[in-house]
Formats: sequence, C-alpha cells, structure tokens
Amino acid sequence: MKRLIQAAAGVLALLCLQVPASAQKNLEIAVAGHGYFVGPLYVAVRDGIFEKKGYNANVTYTKGGALAFQACFTKQADVCVTSFEHVLTAAAQGRQLVAIFAISNRPLNNVVADNELVEAGKGKTLEERIQLLKGKRVGTPSAGGSGEKMLTVLARQYGLELPGDIELVYLGGAASAYVGAMQNDLIDAGMPFEPAGVLIEEKGLGGTLVNMMDGEVEAFNDIIFMTVVAHPDVIAENPDMLKDVGAAFAEAQTVLLDAERGPAIMNAEFNNLTPEANQAAYNKVKAIWSPTGRMSAEGAKKVHDYLQPEGTAEIDFESTFTNEFIPE
Repeated sequence: MKRLIQAAAGVLALLCLQVPASAQKNLEIAVAGHGYFVGPLYVAVRDGIFEKKGYNANVTYTKGGALAFQACFTKQADVCVTSFEHVLTAAAQGRQLVAIFAISNRPLNNVVADNELVEAGKGKTLEERIQLLKGKRVGTPSAGGSGEKMLTVLARQYGLELPGDIELVYLGGAASAYVGAMQNDLIDAGMPFEPAGVLIEEKGLGGTLVNMMDGEVEAFNDIIFMTVVAHPDVIAENPDMLKDVGAAFAEAQTVLLDAERGPAIMNAEFNNLTPEANQAAYNKVKAIWSPTGRMSAEGAKKVHDYLQPEGTAEIDFESTFTNEFIPE
C-alpha cells in the first residue's frame, strides 16, 4: 500500500508539472528569418519548454529584422527575435523597443572567401587579410545592413574605403545564394549567416578569411547582438509573461550549449543539411551564443559605435535593454 501511495504521488507530481492544453496561453513570436543564430528558440519549441511553462508558441518567420521589429512595434507579436541594431536604430528615431534577452554577444557571420583569397591570407595579420579584399566583390545580405556596416568598419580601420575599394553584392540571407554566387564566380568573398560558410567549405569553394564569430575582431566582441525584444507596453502590462519568456530562453540556451543535446536538436531543425554540416555549423555558431543572456550598457555602446544610426533623438542606452526578465 505504501508503495502504491508513493507511485500515485509521483504520477500526480508529474501531472502538476504539465499545463493542460486547454489552459495554454498563446505566445506570438516574430523572428528575423530562419537561421542557426536562433538556436535557443528551436530548443524552446522542440524541447517543449514553452509548453511546460504554459504557452502555445506561434512562431512567424519574417524576411528580415525590420519586419520582425515592426511586428513587435505594432504589438502584433508579443516578442520578436531580431538584432539589437534595430532597437538602436529605432531609438535614434524616437521609437522604443526593449531587448529582454541576448541570444548572442558577437556577430552572426564571418568573412568567408574563395580558395584563392583564403590561400593568400594564410599566416597573414588581420590587417593584411582585410587589405586582400581591395578590388574584390563581397556579398552581404542587404544594403545598409549589419554585414555592410561591419565590413565598412574593418575596411576603414585598415586603409580601405567602402564604397570604392570594395564592390558590394547584395545577396539576401539565404545560404544557397552565397554558395551559388561562389560557384558561378559572382563574388570573391562574403559575409553570410551560417550555415552558408559551412556549405561553402563543404563544397570546396572556400573558407573563413576573418573569424569574427570566434572573437578575432575586438570591436565586435561582448556586444549586444541577436536579442529577444518586447514593446514597452507589453513590459508594463504583462511582466509575468515576459518572465516566463526570459526563463524559457535561459533554459533553452543551457540545453543548446550542451555538447550532446544542442547539436541533436539543431540537426533535427536543419534536417536539410548533412549531420556533418550541422555539426560544423554548430561548432562555429556556438561561440556567439551568450551563456547568460544578460546585457550591459557597454555592449550597447559598442554596437552604436559601429552602427552610427541616423536620427536626432538622444539615446539612453540603459533604456534599450533590461535584465529583469532573466533568471538570476
């Protein structure tokens, strides 16, 4: 009888941890595209973390961070996943959204190049490798986007002008666009999101020329980059929901960074890639995922330094993010 009571108590405790489907609350999430950088979101959905916390997560993938930002700004989404650059750009224009969790604290891309440039750059300094891009065609996702901004900083730091010394080719965010452009000799280098760099290497087309994701460029380290963002009204009206969201992303980030569980979930999410390509992409991107999700004014200022957003409003960096929804 005692064992029966203990077993029944165990089942009851397990049931109490699960929120009935009828009691699930909808959570609307807008995401700036489907890429490796959104790893913790895939974990939170696939591992049932949102569900465990009582939410039915409806995820909408947009074509670009600006559209994800707009979904949050108009409150069509409860939270959005987009780069902190969009938060700062809006702040400079007098519009406010607030980052509540940092998914990454480094850029989402490296400078990849064709085999000729990679070979020429072997054993060279960072300055010498950047100068190899003079007169070359470099693919970036969009005009005025993050990749172009960072390339401009690197070029000017080492004596090149952009535009001028480097020809920019806008290819969007799809990995296939960069692979195709290199195969057809349309670009010499690029700044794509993963897994594009891995696919370029896998096909023998090129490799990494500058490893920004691994911390090679100090100006882009310890920044606030890919973030979970909310509208100030949502923060004021539904802080409990955002605490659940922050806790869900924190738990998911821990799972993602686990050397066994993380790659397995990403392999399931990106099942169009080979297991080897998935593991290679995971190994590259793992370096950018923030282990804590916490943010600082110094990290915000470093983004502002290279972004230089246009606008007349004075930016209060402390108001562009909050750590209050991240578990201690």
